[in-house]
Amino acid sequence: MKILLVGAQGRLGKHLMTELTKENITVLVFNGDAKSLTALEEQAIGVEVIVSTVGANSIEEFDLIAQNIITVAKANHQRVVWSGGAASLWTKDNTRLVDTPVNVFPEAMQGWIPAVFGHAKVLELFKNSEIDWSYMSPALDFQDVNPCGNYLAKASDKALYNASGISFASYANGAKALAAEIINPQFIHHRFTIIEEF
Repeated sequence: MKILLVGAQGRLGKHLMTELTKENITVLVFNGDAKSLTALEEQAIGVEVIVSTVGANSIEEFDLIAQNIITVAKANHQRVVWSGGAASLWTKDNTRLVDTPVNVFPEAMQGWIPAVFGHAKVLELFKNSEIDWSYMSPALDFQDVNPCGNYLAKASDKALYNASGISFASYANGAKALAAEIINPQFIHHRFTIIEEF
């Protein structure tokens, strides 16, 4: 299997590269600006899956990158696996961070605005597209730390909680979940989320 990985330079992307290397997957690392449709078209030639762990500086950038990936995947009949955000998951309090109006977003979380609202918009783009896609929302608490246990993946719009009542996952287990979906898809046309059991 050959894939194109957009966002390999990020922390999650690096963990995913490690997992895919273990599985002998041929990974083409996207080089350039994913906001360029031409760059994506050229580098996606001959791959089966386009995978994104990309970050962006604005909601509009997330939108454009996703639109470009959808355009390329549709033209080439390729599958897409997107690592998104958790802000659109329903919590056990029946709330979603994405429902907080931008103008009243907590000051300490202003830097999260592009990811919170950008990834939520991307999910809607996929739902309204004509491609085969899978979208991973991590646990509410998603950190680049050593794993605490095994992970569970489930198609859900609700955050998962472990036996301790915590919604947590490590980047390492997030990468394992993404790799599993790339290699043996279980959640095509669905959003799935993960939890670490400990």
